[in-house]
Amino acid sequence: MRRRLHKSVLLCLLTGMLVCAGMVPVLAEKTTEQKLSETNDTIEKLQEKSKKAKARLDAAKKEQGEIGDKLDKLNEQLEEVQLALEDVEARIAKKNDQIASTGDELAAMEEKRAQRYEAMKVRIRFMYENSDSTMLESFFGAHSMSDFLNRVEYFSQVVTYDRDQLTEYQELLTGLEEERELYEGQKEELTALQQEQQEQLDRLSVLVRDTRDDLKVAGAATENAKNALSDVDGQLQAQLAYEEMLEAQKAAEDQARMEEIRRQEEALKQQRAEEERRRAEEEERRRQEAEQNAGETDDGSEEEDVSVTPASAEDLELLACIIQCEAEGEPYEGKLAVGSVVLNRVASNSFPNTIMGVIYQSGQFSPVASGRMAARLAAGANSECRRAAQEVMNGNITVPYLYFRKDNGTIDGYVIAHHVFY
Repeated sequence: MRRRLHKSVLLCLLTGMLVCAGMVPVLAEKTTEQKLSETNDTIEKLQEKSKKAKARLDAAKKEQGEIGDKLDKLNEQLEEVQLALEDVEARIAKKNDQIASTGDELAAMEEKRAQRYEAMKVRIRFMYENSDSTMLESFFGAHSMSDFLNRVEYFSQVVTYDRDQLTEYQELLTGLEEERELYEGQKEELTALQQEQQEQLDRLSVLVRDTRDDLKVAGAATENAKNALSDVDGQLQAQLAYEEMLEAQKAAEDQARMEEIRRQEEALKQQRAEEERRRAEEEERRRQEAEQNAGETDDGSEEEDVSVTPASAEDLELLACIIQCEAEGEPYEGKLAVGSVVLNRVASNSFPNTIMGVIYQSGQFSPVASGRMAARLAAGANSECRRAAQEVMNGNITVPYLYFRKDNGTIDGYVIAHHVFY
């Protein structure tokens, strides 16, 4: 008994030393895993910023397009204003011709009025100077009745002529006044047309200025949005390149750790074979002693308790949640493979021997480090991931691997959808 206990203690110490030796890569792996987790968080934030920047750029482009439509409408309005200006200019030219013609007529009438006025002044002065006696002397100086009548007729014609001249002069004054009113009215109409022309020009100026300002603002907004998107995309590409480098580094560390795990497992296998050989020799020795001591009861035989604690509902929930965190967008085969990796680690001597221990082992699963695992546990796993977890725990181990990564072409292994298992 004491020899068995001594051997068990030595075996435990050796196993512990081997496991501790295997933890050295894990510490390095933890640093890379933390970097990957931080990089993933940064990439998610940059992708969100990129999405918002693209939305702003789309909005700026849309606004610029709307201003382009406004510019097309402005061109139509410019054509309308141009036509209106041409019409006003034509009316102004016509009105100027009318005013010039009316001015000429007014000048001619004014000249005619002045001539008639001078003639009337001469006639009136003559009548005033000769008075009515001249007319009587002319009547009485007639030599005959016929001569008298001729003289009366002559004076009658002179009076009629004078009356007609006066009437014509009055009509000339009236026409002259009307022509002056027409002339002034045409000048007022010309002023109104010129004012309308100025209003059209002002309208055109406002349209051009407003549209130019809108285009300038929209162009600046578009340029700013493009620059912002370019900056975010540049940062995103840098982070993606950094993530790819970390993935390659992590794969190399995993490969190194796998080699160490294989070496440890081989050493443990040899240790177990040696223990089995010694146990067989011990059993043979006891059998021989028992034969020699027939009749005596051998109370010293003991069996090592190798019972395994059955999986609990908590283990099922943990496994389902880590499957959903790692393979939610993967096919069902990929979900089974992720669950198989967890159970393979539980069965391996180089990892904790419980589902909780494997999942929460430091530096192993990114969702645990980033906090997504805690959020998923709070919300609960979906039915498909729960079914995959149950199937794996029932013994359907679909892959023999201990590791998996996002497949970026840098790791050799068994690829399922977006993951590579190795």
